[in-house]
Amino acid sequence: MNRSFYNGISGIKTHQFGIDTWADNIANQNMYGFKENLPEFENLFSQTMATTTYNPSMNDMGLGSSVQRTSLDLSTGELIDSDRNFDTAIDGHGWYGFIGKEETYYTKLGSFHRDIDGNLVNDNGEYLLGTSNSSIKLAKLSDEKLQSFGQAYTKDGLENPKIYTVDLDEDTPLADIKSQGKIKLPDLLYIPARPTKHLTFGANLDNEVESKIDPATSKEVAKSSDHFTTSLINADGNKNILDMTFTKQFPELAEGSKWSSEFKILKDVGKKDASVQYDPTKYITYPTDDTLYEIVDDKTGSLKFDGTGALVEANIPLLDNEGTEVTLSLGTPLNPDIPNSGYDGITAVKGLSSETKVISNDGKEEGLLHDYKIHPDGNIVATFTNGDSASVGKIAIYHFRNEQGLQKINANMFIQSNNSGKAFFYSNDGKYINGDRILTQKIENSNVQTSVAMSELIIMQKAFDANAKSITTSDQMIQKAINMKK
Repeated sequence: MNRSFYNGISGIKTHQFGIDTWADNIANQNMYGFKENLPEFENLFSQTMATTTYNPSMNDMGLGSSVQRTSLDLSTGELIDSDRNFDTAIDGHGWYGFIGKEETYYTKLGSFHRDIDGNLVNDNGEYLLGTSNSSIKLAKLSDEKLQSFGQAYTKDGLENPKIYTVDLDEDTPLADIKSQGKIKLPDLLYIPARPTKHLTFGANLDNEVESKIDPATSKEVAKSSDHFTTSLINADGNKNILDMTFTKQFPELAEGSKWSSEFKILKDVGKKDASVQYDPTKYITYPTDDTLYEIVDDKTGSLKFDGTGALVEANIPLLDNEGTEVTLSLGTPLNPDIPNSGYDGITAVKGLSSETKVISNDGKEEGLLHDYKIHPDGNIVATFTNGDSASVGKIAIYHFRNEQGLQKINANMFIQSNNSGKAFFYSNDGKYINGDRILTQKIENSNVQTSVAMSELIIMQKAFDANAKSITTSDQMIQKAINMKK
């Protein structure tokens, strides 16, 4: 009968532990990144009551139960939508790393923000670990350009802001695990302008244009010309205009057509004065535009098309855009060995409209930082006002051989232990990779299921009551035995 006392007491202790564990899970069911604990029990050693050589079974009696351990439920919690670019969730295995006071902390909670210095941190101010793009450096700008970003008052007077620039890389390679550090995102990031060096243009010319007799020369000429404009970027990052005029030559060829072309690069020099007669060799104006344009360059060329309107010959000069040489391509001349050649640029096909078909310009205006976004591969990408984008860093995702062995230090933070093993990175062809996708504008809630947790809590309560009843029963039986002796 004494054994039943011990069994009841051990059952009360273990199920009290179970109640405490499930109550803790319920208390943290709305804690982002929380992973619930599952209580596990074991039977105390059994005592063999009797055994013989020929007895096919054993007569064992246990001595109650005890707490074995709690295991982590590492299933993914509910993913909640967020409108913050720095709220993320890991789609699969892996942990974020943070710089703690004495060691690295690991968590599933991917909620970050920038501190006053631009570093990515969590709500506790601990720094997110990752690899920063090594090409981020201070931009070499003139004082005038720096001042255009605004100046700050300091104790020493006005001070120019710190403007950073970065190479236009799409990916920041993940460094080795010992080289991970803070990820700093500058407030002011700048991409210098890139002047236009190569321009591709395409359109269809009006091959059905009629001719007339020029009274000055008594020669047959086209009644109208096809006129197109597109923009160019100069070395200062300003826009100039490429003005193109194509005129059909008469008399017509027996087959196909020949066109003269004129290319002018125009620079905006302000508002025109209606009272001034401008030199047409130096300036140009448009009837519906009040802007005066200076002619920076003026070149001529010629085009030839076959009977189907395909380009067969193009004589196009190099253009000078205020010191930058521009190569203009109007398409690939017809070649039976090159697919779509003759029709990938300028054409003179009868019956087609003269709308622009192709424009490709490698020039870009200067770009200022617009926003930061996190991509699924962990790259933190800066987007700029000119349409450029560049990776400024990569978030590191850590892995463990035994995630169950991680030691919990608070609701959603863990540290590595001897049981978990050391953190490591996945690698592919010698390059470190994160392995799992990062979902952006998502945040992982706790993985506690309220219905399951409440059911387990009730089960633990009933087991606790049953063990308490076994102690009462044992006490009553002992009292009867004592009374029998009396």
